[in-house]
This record gives sequence, C-alpha cells and structure tokens, in this order.
Amino acid sequence: MRDILLYLISPLLAFIGGFCAYVVILKVVYDETLVDGTAVLVWGSVIFLTVCMPLYMGIIYAIDKRFTSYKGLLYPLGCMLLFAVPTAAIMLIWDDMNPFLPEAILFHSFFIMSGLIFGLCHWVIKKMPPFSDPSHTYKL
Repeated sequence: MRDILLYLISPLLAFIGGFCAYVVILKVVYDETLVDGTAVLVWGSVIFLTVCMPLYMGIIYAIDKRFTSYKGLLYPLGCMLLFAVPTAAIMLIWDDMNPFLPEAILFHSFFIMSGLIFGLCHWVIKKMPPFSDPSHTYKL
C-alpha cells in the first residue's frame, strides 16, 4: 500500500497541483483563462514523467542517504529547486530559452508547485506507520 501511495498517488497529486498552479498563475498574474489546456497537459505530463520523476526520486534518494533529520523541509525544498530543468526541457522543445517569458514563468510555477507537493507527500507517507504491522494500534 505504501508503494502505491509513494509511486502512484504522490506523483498524481503533484501533477494535478502543478497544473492547478499553472492555471491560477495564468489568471492572477496575466488575467487570462486557459482556453485549451491540452498542450499544457500533454507537454506537462511528458516532461513530468520523463524529467521530473527521475529528478525528484533522485533528490529524495540523495536526501535519504545524507540526512537523518529535517526531511520534511529538505524533500520539498530539494524537489522545488529543480524547477528550471523541466522548464528548460519544454523551452528547448519550443526553441526559445528565455527563462522570463510568460510561458516559462507559468511552467516554473507548475514545476515548483509539483515539487512542493511531491516532496511533502513523500515525507508524510514515509512518516506513516507500516500498514501491515499488526503491532500498531490505531485509536480514534
């Protein structure tokens, strides 16, 4: 059950949260609405699965190997700081590497939020007691 939470639910929540951040920043900062979200969903999901997930898992692995405390801060911070890599991948696809373009800033917000959610989810799930351990009793 823990593996399902770590490797399926956590990335799904992170992707949905990143997409929501994209839409909110689009409305709040640029006063526009998302007319056709297909391109954002397609490019966002491709880059999320091929670039972000390996980077996020790598940074969490590195944090686990080097630190014993402050993981609740280090997981999300480490994942959030990787936001420029997936945005650069998308900008390379579109042949424009200006990190301050409005579209780049929207993808920055997408990947910063997804990193935050991914890191927090991993911390919370790893803090949970094992589901199969009968020695844990749960009180309501």
